[in-house]
Amino acid sequence: MHSNSPGRLTALLLIRIVIVVLFQLLFALALSWDKAMPWWPFSMIATNAVCLVMLIMLLKKEKRAFASIQRTPFDTLLPLGKVTDFLNGKSPKNRLMNIPDILIFIILLLLLGIPAIALNAFVSQSIPVLRDTRTIGILPDRALYLMMALLPPSQAFVEFPWFYGYIYPRLETHFETDRKNRRIIASIKALSVTLAFFVLQTALIPLVMNPDYMFWRAIAFFPLLLSIGIVIRLAPRFMPGINIVHALLAINVVLQYWKVRQQ
Repeated sequence: MHSNSPGRLTALLLIRIVIVVLFQLLFALALSWDKAMPWWPFSMIATNAVCLVMLIMLLKKEKRAFASIQRTPFDTLLPLGKVTDFLNGKSPKNRLMNIPDILIFIILLLLLGIPAIALNAFVSQSIPVLRDTRTIGILPDRALYLMMALLPPSQAFVEFPWFYGYIYPRLETHFETDRKNRRIIASIKALSVTLAFFVLQTALIPLVMNPDYMFWRAIAFFPLLLSIGIVIRLAPRFMPGINIVHALLAINVVLQYWKVRQQ
């Protein structure tokens, strides 16, 4: 089986989910289940560490640099005519974002990201099982300092690059090379597979043994993860900007822990 076949790539998606669940179960074995719950960000950090090593090894076999999935995850742009030209400019590769790029990024954030974030907040506050389940608790100061140091960069450099920087582009390439699908159709298929596993991971971390919680958490995050995938595919060069936003969201998680500690 080819290293970039759908079977291998889907296996990588599944492996990450298994890893993140296993780390949470290890915390639960070391502590009681209730005491282990607030430690879930460290399960994410550990999972990202394992996946970082895997990414480096996989890219080394392809003779590609790790930075390639950070800056230009897709080798080709979607054939959307003027939309593609507007989003990516005349020289989409190997250049930093300038003022027009930042303005386009802000427009995409306002059109796709803000509504998705608002919907996530609405569902999280409206659904009792999400609103009433406590997943953040009091941790030692050293743990919070460590979380602040490790969670934002691990999320920025690994999570989206894993799903949207490595898996998604290679699935799309395979679906397109079967000569039955145009690039846009291949991209939709690849995004659907990648997104399904990404949403599943979101439903399982933090690991709350309640099917209703898992279902509604998946529903809450689906629009946000979908919009991020769409933006990255429409304008792959915005991956660094999205990773920075992801790091800021991770910082917000840590601040919530500090807030709970100070109450």
